[in-house]
Amino acid sequence: MSEKAPPSFADALSLARLRQGALIGIGCTIILIGVLLAPLPGPGGLPVALVGGAILLRNSPAARRLFVRTKRRYPRMLAPVEKLRLYLRRRRQR
Repeated sequence: MSEKAPPSFADALSLARLRQGALIGIGCTIILIGVLLAPLPGPGGLPVALVGGAILLRNSPAARRLFVRTKRRYPRMLAPVEKLRLYLRRRRQR
């Protein structure tokens, strides 16, 4: 029987994995900044948090699964997000 060698350090931390981890960290940071901006006057907090959420959803499978589960459980709550997503998808296909 042949035994597989454990993955080397270089294989485990490929450039794509590092990029994905960095983008997940950036997305979380932007969401945190949006939450901190929310109490201030003006609409600054919500758009910033939405941008961070978009970055996080594009790069984190766990966040994507949680979003889909929440969307199925509470469809009316996330309807505006779904409308925006569909609008952007249609716009990209033009």
